[in-house]
Amino acid sequence: MTRLVHLTDLHFGLHRDALVAPLVRAVQAVDPDVVVVSGDLTQRALRSQFAAAMTFVRGLDKPFLLVAGNHDLPAYNLLRRVFDPFGPFRRGALPDLMPTLHIGRLRVFGINTAAPWLWRGGVARSRQIDAVCQAVEAGSGDTTNIVVSHHPLEEPPGFNRNETRGASAALARLGQAGVHAVLSGHLHHWSLGLGITATAARPVFQMQTGTALCARPHERAHGFAVMDFADKALRAALWQVDEATLRYCPQEDVAFDRRAGGWLRH
Repeated sequence: MTRLVHLTDLHFGLHRDALVAPLVRAVQAVDPDVVVVSGDLTQRALRSQFAAAMTFVRGLDKPFLLVAGNHDLPAYNLLRRVFDPFGPFRRGALPDLMPTLHIGRLRVFGINTAAPWLWRGGVARSRQIDAVCQAVEAGSGDTTNIVVSHHPLEEPPGFNRNETRGASAALARLGQAGVHAVLSGHLHHWSLGLGITATAARPVFQMQTGTALCARPHERAHGFAVMDFADKALRAALWQVDEATLRYCPQEDVAFDRRAGGWLRH
């Protein structure tokens, strides 16, 4: 079994400082093999915000993979947004916008959906999707292949924003190539196994995790996801903060099986 923790939308610079230490304790307590953060490490892509975010991530003392979100691009420095949009992320977080990580029987591929010409929305770039698919198709058949993106490749019911250009084609291509799961954020919304039920299978498991730390007034249910991968089985649990104690506690816990027709809820 390989355990993965999925964090997203940290928004350092507009974060709840009182939740940082409890979040570190909770993630360390579940003892994951790897931590992925699907973008929006910062609120305004400032050097100090990246420094705080990376202090947090490195303080978890686990292997990690990060991708950029729309908030990780310069917001007010228009010259930098045009000529060096990903410079702050490359210098403050990771130099690679498409990181990969192989740990246990998991292969994790990060893609960059942030786009400097869009404020909120993103793009599933066909060149990046093709590169991931080629790597998956050339790899071993006994691994679980996971893609991490900031913007979702499918929006859950009730959103219908169409904020990720090329998402439908990208999701179909990834599924055909043998990608088993896509982890994303951006919506500050929880969706565990989007569209998968006990009778309706899907080839790609999608996990959309709510914000871990963002301090916007309307934010609720701060948390993270814990995912245990074992052969063709997956158990996914939601951990959310108890506002009375400021402790992150396990909530919903669901098992899925991967069969010839795709994932089914156990």
